[in-house]
Amino acid sequence: MPNLEIANKADHLITAETYIQQILNQLLIKYQNTQLEREKISLWEENQEFSILGIVEIFTDDIRGYAFQVIRKNYSTHAQNILNELEKLKILEITEVTNWYFNPKFDYPKMKQYIEILNYLRLLIIEYIRNLKT
Repeated sequence: MPNLEIANKADHLITAETYIQQILNQLLIKYQNTQLEREKISLWEENQEFSILGIVEIFTDDIRGYAFQVIRKNYSTHAQNILNELEKLKILEITEVTNWYFNPKFDYPKMKQYIEILNYLRLLIIEYIRNLKT
């Protein structure tokens, strides 16, 4: 039975990798669809001390980078470091982002959905790496 468990785990990991790639592709499309909202947010940000778009860009770069490592299977030597970093990247725990995200006067549904998918991808990668260890 141990060989069957190993085979099932391998199938699960391949499925998870494929799903991570699908969500990553969806994220790229969603980002392109946020252009008008990003332009409006950019105008609003001119009078702010922080940049929602800047924060989102940093999180996007980090999370996409980790997703590409999973897809390319280039993570095994530093999986724990990736896991630690992803667990720190909690975009909706940044006060400015939370205030912006939950404020009803900021009607940016595509950008908010993009943030949700970005966070979902982060959680998928965390789950994937944790499953590697078991």
